[in-house]
Amino acid sequence: MGYGLQRFIAPIDPNLICGICSAVLEDAVLTPCGHTFCSRCITTWLGRPSTDTCPECRSNVSMDHVKPVLSLRNLINGFDVECDFNDRGCKVIVKLDRLKSHLETCGYVPVECAGCSNTISRFELAAHQIRCEAIANSIRDDDDDNDASHRLSNIRFNHSLNSSDISELISKIANLEYQVKTLKRDLQISESKNRVLDREYRKTKEELQQKRSELIEINSDFDPDYEYGYTPQSIAKLSFLIARFLLKKPAYIDRDKIFSAVRRCYDKYARCGSEFEHDVHMLLATAFASNWFSESYRTTIHYWLQGVVRYRQIMTNSSKYQTLVK
Repeated sequence: MGYGLQRFIAPIDPNLICGICSAVLEDAVLTPCGHTFCSRCITTWLGRPSTDTCPECRSNVSMDHVKPVLSLRNLINGFDVECDFNDRGCKVIVKLDRLKSHLETCGYVPVECAGCSNTISRFELAAHQIRCEAIANSIRDDDDDNDASHRLSNIRFNHSLNSSDISELISKIANLEYQVKTLKRDLQISESKNRVLDREYRKTKEELQQKRSELIEINSDFDPDYEYGYTPQSIAKLSFLIARFLLKKPAYIDRDKIFSAVRRCYDKYARCGSEFEHDVHMLLATAFASNWFSESYRTTIHYWLQGVVRYRQIMTNSSKYQTLVK
């Protein structure tokens, strides 16, 4: 039989469900026809009289051709599961392959008191035995019969010990056992919390590294006062800044201030009759190609581009006309 779906913390892929027991695959095996089942389930299925077909597609199958799927087993063993005794109060979450070792020390495993036969959690046993009337009566009866053998621990005491000495020793042993089991349970809970904290730490570390990368990428020529457009040299700097982060504007840059700087460059140098007209043309083309601006801003930049192109055409035609006249 497979593992119950309800005990897994995360949702399980339907491809990891056994077609026989409808549970998560336990010791997954693969048939020649390509279907996966729990090892015990397919063994039981094929062990029935006159049954030699796949439960899924009815193809002929024999146990000699059923093979273990180690990759699926390792995958499932790495899933987080709740303790078997979650309903009794154990909140520990462990990897499936560590569940068995956890259950060996889990404080919520039900145990039976040897004195009164009541079923209680393992971590409560020591405290219960201290108060258990059946055990106390047994100790008194044993003392009356000069039998210093304690039935629970199977440790033979010296006959010279009286009932008060025995009770005191049992009490100390029970308290120590209770403390050990409590410490083990707290350790398991701490390990589970540490795993959660470790995941959060790695996520935070990745985010910080990304932020750090963004800060490192800040252009050393970036003007935090947005003084672009006041000098001809600032046109190329602004064009380079936009081109460097063309498809993703850094969060530290103000879109509106950059647009105002582009406007200044256009207004002051688009028709200045010098080489800076070409710089403005490149700036507008870069700004229009970027993802920095809203649609309304892009429309305005497009109009500016058309204006620069028309102006350059007019100046080129005028130059040609003057040449012909001469």
